[in-house]
Amino acid sequence: KKPTMNFSKLKASIKMTLSRICSLYTTKSEMSWSEKFLLFISCLITSFILAIFFLLSLRFPLRFGIEVSIATTAVFWLCVTLAMWFSPNVRCFGILFLMSISLKQGKKQLLTAGTTVVILLNIQNTLMNLKGLGKSLVCNMEAKLVAIDLAPLKTYILLLKWVASELKNGLNILLDGEFYTDFKIKPSVHSGEFTKKLSEAHRTMNKTAESVMVVVNGISSVGKQIYPVLGVVILVVATALYLRKFRSSRKQKNVFITKKFLRYDEAQRLQGKPSVLPLTKKESKRYIIVPSAHLTKKDLKTMLKFSMSIVSHSMAWLFFVLLDALVYWIITVLSKRLEELKPLHVPVLLKVEEGTFFIGINVGHGQKVNDFSFDVPIYEKKCLPEPELWLYKSVLPLSVILGILLLLVVVSSKLSQLRLIVSEQFYSEDAEKRIAELHAKILKKRSKWTAKDVKRTLKSFAMQVGFTF
Repeated sequence: KKPTMNFSKLKASIKMTLSRICSLYTTKSEMSWSEKFLLFISCLITSFILAIFFLLSLRFPLRFGIEVSIATTAVFWLCVTLAMWFSPNVRCFGILFLMSISLKQGKKQLLTAGTTVVILLNIQNTLMNLKGLGKSLVCNMEAKLVAIDLAPLKTYILLLKWVASELKNGLNILLDGEFYTDFKIKPSVHSGEFTKKLSEAHRTMNKTAESVMVVVNGISSVGKQIYPVLGVVILVVATALYLRKFRSSRKQKNVFITKKFLRYDEAQRLQGKPSVLPLTKKESKRYIIVPSAHLTKKDLKTMLKFSMSIVSHSMAWLFFVLLDALVYWIITVLSKRLEELKPLHVPVLLKVEEGTFFIGINVGHGQKVNDFSFDVPIYEKKCLPEPELWLYKSVLPLSVILGILLLLVVVSSKLSQLRLIVSEQFYSEDAEKRIAELHAKILKKRSKWTAKDVKRTLKSFAMQVGFTF
């Protein structure tokens, strides 16, 4: 029992300390030195979390040096800590900004991770497959150059030598003598221009592939630097505008019923004044009880707004993944069809007819046929493209990233409720005014509905009486 009691006491002590720190963090009244020290510690922790985000933004997206990043972050941490210690407005702004940036940074980092996966795997694989296809074409052209230099030319040389040999033998038999001939062939193929074109094709292909990768990396690098800075600026402005609306424009979007509203309505009821709770069905659709797990139209709009960038990124990811798969499929089918092609058969037949004549009379007849045919492969087997598919490597991490992003979309729908709860803790006077105005607004609408119902009832009763007479 003693360990259980000690644990319960420790839990109660921690809860009481946290409650005291929260009350000190949101109060505007005078504090003792011990309370100021606790407030300083809490401000130090909050500003430290903000400083971590600041350091990460300097180090990775903006790519500042480690020394500059640490020095700038230390100055930022000190300034924010002092500002939070002296000003409750800065403390409220810091908490709201931290809530928003945690959600926003989480989404941004996941989107960046997904884009990196697509660039490193799918886009690079697509470019490598296209480069492999280009190399395959150049390889086949080089092989064709060798085939032109060897196969047909060699056949023609053998053919000419055979003709020369037959001619010599024929003369020896016909004239009954011996002839000494010197039959030499020096083949020459002027393929220098063709070889030059192939070398240029090699250089152009490599240069194009390198240029495309430089452009892709450059766009990715610029986007990583500009997007975070612009996002933080927009987030700061949006948080400042929210606080301004909360404090000055109380009638705008004043539809949340908080715990303070419940206490205010209960106090009105105990004083004998009209209360508004419980709400009618029509009012329950209009006004939102905070905190609530129920998704309203406003929550759905918030989720839609938050998920717009997620949808756009997902469509881009899907496009490049499908493009990678399509290029792989096209090259695979092309390679299979080229492999099935049979070599081109070039028939070269040389026929020589022999005849023996005696006093003009053909007394003998003979025929010789020599086959000098050869085959020319349409596409060299060694040059067939061999594409790769990294689809399985990218689909799994992208699925995990999309699952976490979906969870963040659901959390984003309740961000407005969390901001309202935090703002009420810091600006209790403004919150009470908003509550009083919302309470009066509900009563006023109810009175209008009651008056309309009374008029409708009287009119119906008058019509019934007139019909009776």
